[in-house]
Amino acid sequence: MSGEWDRREFMKSVILPAGMLSVSLHGQAQTVHTHGGVPLIAFRIAPKHWLTDDCFQALLDFFARQPGTVDELAFFTSDTHPPLPLEVISPRAERLRKILPRVRQHGMKAGVNVLATMGHHEENLANSLDKPWQRVMDPVGKICRGSYCPAHPELIDYARKLHSTIAQAGPDFIWIDDDVRLEGHGPVRFTCFCDLCVRQFSRQVGTRFTRQTLVAAFAGGTLDERLRLRREWLEHNRRVIDNLLRNIEEAVHLVKPGLPLGFMTGDRFFEGYAFERWAKTLAGPGQAPVRWRPGGGFYSDEDLLGLVDKANALGRQVSALPPQVETIESEVESFPYQRLRKSRQATVVEAAAYMGSGTTGSAFNVLSMYKDPLGEYAPLFDRIAQYRSFYHKLQSVLGRDRATGIWPAWNRDLSSTVNPDGNWLSDYKLTFNETYVLGQIGIPLCYYPDGGTATALSGSTVFAFSQQELRHIFSGGVLMDGKAWLTMKRLGLERWTGVRALENVDHDATEVLSKHPINGRFAGWSRDCRQSFWWERAYRLQAQDDGAGILAGMVDYGGRNLGPCMTAYRNELGGRVVVMGYYPWSQIHSLEKSSQMKTVCAWTSRGRLPVVAESFAKVVIWCREGAGGKKAIVVLNASLDPVERLSLRVLTRETAFTQIGPTQKPKEISAERLPLTHGHVRVILSDLAPWSAHLLVIGRT
Repeated sequence: MSGEWDRREFMKSVILPAGMLSVSLHGQAQTVHTHGGVPLIAFRIAPKHWLTDDCFQALLDFFARQPGTVDELAFFTSDTHPPLPLEVISPRAERLRKILPRVRQHGMKAGVNVLATMGHHEENLANSLDKPWQRVMDPVGKICRGSYCPAHPELIDYARKLHSTIAQAGPDFIWIDDDVRLEGHGPVRFTCFCDLCVRQFSRQVGTRFTRQTLVAAFAGGTLDERLRLRREWLEHNRRVIDNLLRNIEEAVHLVKPGLPLGFMTGDRFFEGYAFERWAKTLAGPGQAPVRWRPGGGFYSDEDLLGLVDKANALGRQVSALPPQVETIESEVESFPYQRLRKSRQATVVEAAAYMGSGTTGSAFNVLSMYKDPLGEYAPLFDRIAQYRSFYHKLQSVLGRDRATGIWPAWNRDLSSTVNPDGNWLSDYKLTFNETYVLGQIGIPLCYYPDGGTATALSGSTVFAFSQQELRHIFSGGVLMDGKAWLTMKRLGLERWTGVRALENVDHDATEVLSKHPINGRFAGWSRDCRQSFWWERAYRLQAQDDGAGILAGMVDYGGRNLGPCMTAYRNELGGRVVVMGYYPWSQIHSLEKSSQMKTVCAWTSRGRLPVVAESFAKVVIWCREGAGGKKAIVVLNASLDPVERLSLRVLTRETAFTQIGPTQKPKEISAERLPLTHGHVRVILSDLAPWSAHLLVIGRT
């Protein structure tokens, strides 16, 4: 329901953009604490370092240079990515059976990383498993010769024998690698559409399909029919992976009951993101411990913000895991392991950032895959050893407490919403992750819907949610782009947004901030995103009624008024909704726009935003909360510039803080209580070096 702007209410819930926002540290997030049995640092080891005695001894000597740094080693079964014949695996398993005890003698656990179960890509085909079994097939009938269909009984039988053989080597744990997926088996992308998979799906939905008619049906019928069929396909994908994991679990635990199994994943949207189900399957009837290794692509520091993107991907993956999974080792990988491609600093900081977003430790895959001496990696290993105490503090303080802040909306059916009106799997792109740019300007993000103080909605993501779920979302705080508004209109729910119509503006638009309490001193400031260079459609918004506040309008290069492009509205559900029609998720790094967005996030969150950077700085913030009352903040300086003074606004009644850096001694800080707010304080961090991570503990340590 619309209403007039109340300045007192406004002052309680936002900060005018001279100093910006805060952290609700009184949420209802579930707390799962780690304990002493959770490993902190692991290394993954290529076969050439353990297949011969001289290389294996050199490996042990390498780790002995910094004793106590590494908790466990995981030995790869192969150095190429298709499955290997069992006659190759068997002698390797026997070799591992002999050397794993020697690792334990050096104070480390020893496990095995099965690199290929169904296969990753086409590589080394002449020396890999070559059976007349079905390979994974894409929608047009192309196959990957290096990857077998995981639904076929021949591959399932092979997987059982493979993992049974590895279990007989006596490892402390077994990792199943991320080849167990259905998207991205080069040279094909989406799989598997072989005859067996299509027949299984046909039985599941009660309609007979061929591969061709199924692909056509994904783009046919009504919108509801298309989305429903696509969601059924995602459920089929979940079942295929679950069945393979069930067979692996049975085979391993017949050999060694209770042996921990681990699974490496990336974002698994096309596979249906059934992490909780798959974790339960891997635990088996005996409830064996399950571990997880979330991963993604960040292999060099040519694009350092890729580190932040991966941290968010890991945060999403962790959010999908059940609380029983305590060992969550981030993948820190520098493939193909050429030392100068990724710096020591990027390597150690990414492990810390991943712990900030939710992991409990790190698995480093950073050593050479060749049998050559490891001397060039000694400085990198020494830097990791130097960071161990910092990692331990992150683990002990953060545990599995959840991140809180703005929630970029997603769920396990998100993949079904791509290209809702066309060929589902053609030009496939998930756009929801555009909203994560908010995290680059000092606004905390979260990965769980119940940890969100407001929701960021983009494009067709809206279709992933039921009307009941959308009602719940729009009864809270929402930031949304023009494409999301169009999706809401198709559902007949645009009344909740405060906007009744959109009009396209395709050329020469510049955004100008309006005179409004949210904009404060930045009224009249402008942002030109240059549609002629980085084209995006802009939208002129027609407000639903006078209750919609205008936060920004557009002008052309001649000064002609092009109409409003950003509104703020309190709807009939009691929600606060901001619709953004001009470059909502890009080019927001200027002073006026970043300041406005911080205030917008505070307003939509009703003052519950847990923390925000008041300073104009490129920092990423994770606020981690537990139901038991433990609260902490991780700050990443995501810039090549140092931050000498970073002002944070935190929602807490505490005034005692402790700043912990990676190599400095902990520093106690006193916070300043802020007037005219509900329990906010200002705390100042100092000396944040370029691309460095810091832990801020609320209270004394």
